[in-house]
This record gives sequence, C-alpha cells and structure tokens, in this order.
Amino acid sequence: MGSSFALALQGKGHTIVGSDRDPAVVLKAVDRRIVEVAHSDLSMVDIADVVVIAAPVRAMRDVFKRLAGKTAAKVVTDMASTKAVVMDWASASGVDLVGGHPMCGKETSGIDGADATMFEGAPWVLTRDELRITELVTAVGAHPVFMDAITHDRQVAGVSHAAFMLSVGYVLALARRSDWPEASRLAAGGFRDMSRLAAGDPDLYVGVARTNRQNLLEVLDAISKELARLYRHLEADDPRLVELFEEARAVRERWANQHSDRS
Repeated sequence: MGSSFALALQGKGHTIVGSDRDPAVVLKAVDRRIVEVAHSDLSMVDIADVVVIAAPVRAMRDVFKRLAGKTAAKVVTDMASTKAVVMDWASASGVDLVGGHPMCGKETSGIDGADATMFEGAPWVLTRDELRITELVTAVGAHPVFMDAITHDRQVAGVSHAAFMLSVGYVLALARRSDWPEASRLAAGGFRDMSRLAAGDPDLYVGVARTNRQNLLEVLDAISKELARLYRHLEADDPRLVELFEEARAVRERWANQHSDRS
C-alpha cells in the first residue's frame, strides 16, 4: 500500500523518501525509483514534512513508539484498516495522527504488488480535514471521506472486514468436505469471486480482526441470523425464499448504480 501511494504521487511535485526495516525492500524501492532515498531506520522522518505510515496493524504500536519525539512539527497519517485502537496507540506515544484508511487494496502484499492506479476513484477515510493530507489523497485520484475513528471501525466491520471472514469460512467449509479434491476441479467464477479475499495476508487480517473485534462480532452475528433464515426457508421449501433473493439483489443493484463511476 505504501509503495503504491509513492508510485501514485510520482510526477506530482513531491520529493518522496522512504523507510522499511527490510534492507531488501529498501533496495527495491530505490532501484525501481519508487522513492528517491530510503533507509532501514527512521532517519528519513527527520527530513520529511508529511509522514505516511503504511504498516500492518500489529506493527503500528511499535512504529509509534519509535516515532515518539520525532514528529512535533510534522503532519502524520496512516493507512491502517482500523482506526480507534491505532489512534489510541498514536496518542500514547505523543503522535498527533490524522487517521487514514484508503478503501481499496489487493490480495498481494509488499512492494512487488505496488500499483500506482490502486487509489483511483476509491474512498479514503480521514479522521479530520488536514489540508496537506487531503491534497495528497485527492492527488492520487481518491476522494476523502471524513469521519471519526469509532464510526469508521463500526462501518468497515460490515463492508470490509466481515467480507474477509465470510470468504475464509466459505473456503474452509468447502475444503473440509470429503469431495473437495474432485469438486475443486469444477470451481470457476463463483468460487473465484467468493474466495478472493481469503487469499489475503493472514498476518495483516489477524491484526484487523483483533483491533476491531467487537464490531466484527456484531456484524457476524447479524450475518449468522440471515444465514439461519435462509437455511430455514430452504429446509422448509418455503416459496418466500425468492423474496430474500430479490431483496438482496435490489440492495446490491442500488449500491452498484450509486457507485458505478468508480468502476
């Protein structure tokens, strides 16, 4: 995500420097001209006006501890998928964080998956309107959406995080069937679409799940009740099953029509 952001800002009048603990990533970032200069420590922070933290949620607390005392005159934002806990960690380290979350991504992670077009047309949540951050967000083609951290976590639990959990549950349920080796040969578009999120980085998602646990549990409970209703209708061969299908299709079509300009 960080490499994609750096690529998307190329040619827009910014000097971009970087930091990563992995020297191999640092070398790739410089060799591929994703950044102009990079180091495996946080020395680059000293020369930056704006600091963008693109690290997995589970690494964020340590990053803020390492940034303590280094960001007093700087604007700091992040790209983590949860906000309330992350904002608390930042505050505890004395970092004034403009919480950020670009609502886009890919199953592949790391610098090799960098994509300069990733943010085009995507919502980008910000916890406040800090001009320098907002300008960077719009510069890469995203559109800022301002909301507080608690509201963000509650809403993304449904539209993002629960989708990953459902994808995982779907894949595991099929894989544990005795006929999966044979059935897998028939898997095509439906399986590909439903299983896509399950291919995401497990370490990244465990951080997301643990820092948005209560919201995620509430959404999964609601989804479980809808699955139970579908099960009851199907078990009873209830003709009203089609009504649930129609209701869901209508919701999906309204969403698609409202957001067709992002495709």
